[in-house]
Parts: sequence; C-alpha cells; structure tokens
Amino acid sequence: MSDLVDKVCRGDRRALARAMSCFDSAGRTEPALEAHLRRSTGRVPWWGFTGPPGVGKSTLIDALLVRLRRQGRRIGVVAVDPSSPRSNGALLGDRVRMMRHAVDADVFIRSLATRRCQGGVSDATLHCARLLELAGYDPVLIETVGVGQNQVEVASAADLCVVVLGPGHGDDVQLIKAGLLEIADIVVVNKCDLPESRRLLKEVRAELAGTARVQAGRPRERQEEDRLEGASDASGGIEVVGLEAKSGRGVETLLQQLLGLDRARRTAAAQARRTERRVRGEIRRRAESVVGEALERVLAGSVAAGWVARVGRGEFPLGSVIPELAASALAEVQQREEGER
Repeated sequence: MSDLVDKVCRGDRRALARAMSCFDSAGRTEPALEAHLRRSTGRVPWWGFTGPPGVGKSTLIDALLVRLRRQGRRIGVVAVDPSSPRSNGALLGDRVRMMRHAVDADVFIRSLATRRCQGGVSDATLHCARLLELAGYDPVLIETVGVGQNQVEVASAADLCVVVLGPGHGDDVQLIKAGLLEIADIVVVNKCDLPESRRLLKEVRAELAGTARVQAGRPRERQEEDRLEGASDASGGIEVVGLEAKSGRGVETLLQQLLGLDRARRTAAAQARRTERRVRGEIRRRAESVVGEALERVLAGSVAAGWVARVGRGEFPLGSVIPELAASALAEVQQREEGER
C-alpha cells in the first residue's frame, strides 16, 4: 500500500485511479491508507458545486476548468453521479460534459456513484478528494448529484460552496428559501440568457438581503469564517453571480470571486476549522449508515415483531420502544465490529 501511495504522490495517474477504486464501493479501505490520507492532506481547499438537477453544474465546471488551465493550474474533479439501477455504478453523465479535458494530463476527473448516500455526495467522495490533493491537484472541485432543499451534505466537505440555480426548475421561490442558500458562499444563477433568469436573480438577492436571518441559519463554522474574513455585504457575505456557463459570459467573474475567497481561507486557522468540519461530517455519516443498517436488521428480526404488534395494538407508546430498539441496534454494531477485527 505504501508503494501505491508513493506512486500517487509522484503523479502516476494509473496509481491514482487504482487507489480511488479502493474507496469507490463503500468508502472504506485499509486503515493504513485512510490514516495516511488524513495525515498528509487538508491544505488544499475544495470547491463544492451543488444545486437542483439540470441547472448546468457540469457545464459551469467545464468552463471553469478551461480558465483554470490557462492559469497553469492542475485541477482534480470528483463528480458524484446517480447510481445505475442495474450495475449500481455511476451513470457518468457529468464526465461526458467534460470530455474535452480527458486527454489533459493536468486534469483528473473521477465519477462516483451515490450508492444510496443522501445529501448529494457519496461515502467515498472525501477520500477521492484527498487522493487528488495528495497527487498535487489544486484546487479540487466536487460536484454533487442534483439535490433538493434539504440535501446539503456538501457543506461539511467543501471549503467553498457554490449553489447553482437556474430558471424553469419548479418553484423558484421554494428553491431559494431554506436549505441550499444557507450553505452557500456564492450563489450562481445560470442560463441568464433566458428572460426568466432576471426574476430568479431578483428573488435570490431579495432573499439574501435579510442578512440577520440568513446568517442565523448558516452553520456555526460558516458564520465564524465569514466573521474572520470580514464578510459584511448586504447579502450576509454571500455573493450572487448571474452568468451563462454555455457561452462563458460571467464565468471569469465567478472564477475571480472563487480565487479571492480561496486566498482568504488558506490560513492555519481555516485549515483547522475545515478539517474539524469534515471529520465531524464523516463521523456522523458513518454512524448514521452503520446504525441505520443495524436498526433495519433488528426491525426485520423476530424480537422486533413483538414490539411492533404491541405498539400497533396501543399497549405501548412508541417512545417506550425506541430505547430498546436503539440498544439492540448498538449491540448489533458492536458484534459486527468485533467480528471484523
């Protein structure tokens, strides 16, 4: 495994792809590789791109890649695609839109399947981003699968969150309210060549003008970052950019804003905050996954059948059963962990 890591550090693309495959199925691998990644990375900020399906996230990233390459940067991209219902693998829709970079040795794009993970990122997303960082790519871009209001898991992984919106995707007012805007560092309204985009831009800016309410809803770590970096504009530190990703109009403005925020957050304090935020998010996701699977097994067992029947007959309140279920699920987790050692 150390030989594989050495090759990744030297920029061996085949070794990088092989190392990513160690994580791709479930987000777990040999503890030695995972420990090495955690110790050796955390200095390169990651840019996250999220938003509803079909708003142009992949097209926007493709346009940014062109401009970043003109600056001589090496860029890594982790694109989280929906899982295939047959193979359970990634559908590769995002990579198709970035095919012009496939022969560029300084651009590495990896597609990952969601594999039932919620929040627009997969279990392996963070480890693949760490491998890209280890291989010398800077920045690392993370594109989530299309998400809704409450699927904001990318906020715990990315250092800069770009929320991409576009006209004509259902109820725009609902899209710009709770959830997505609360994790945004920059909000992009794409497809500004369409007349409906003007209304969406106006609504986004009006929503963000309520600085106190927006800031109260932002994660505490984000509020602290805004305070330390002097964010004090009328949008509560959140920039709004209207652009046309397909034609490239406005993309350069977005890139300059991203680079400015990137520079502001390349400090030791920012590094410590983002490492803590990522690890907290990983622990929570892993715990939810492991305990959730154990709970499903407990509920499918014969013991739970008695609880279900009694609650159904009104003999026990639902709340009295929860501690029993939780204790059984945790015991199941402990048994499995001991069996794997």
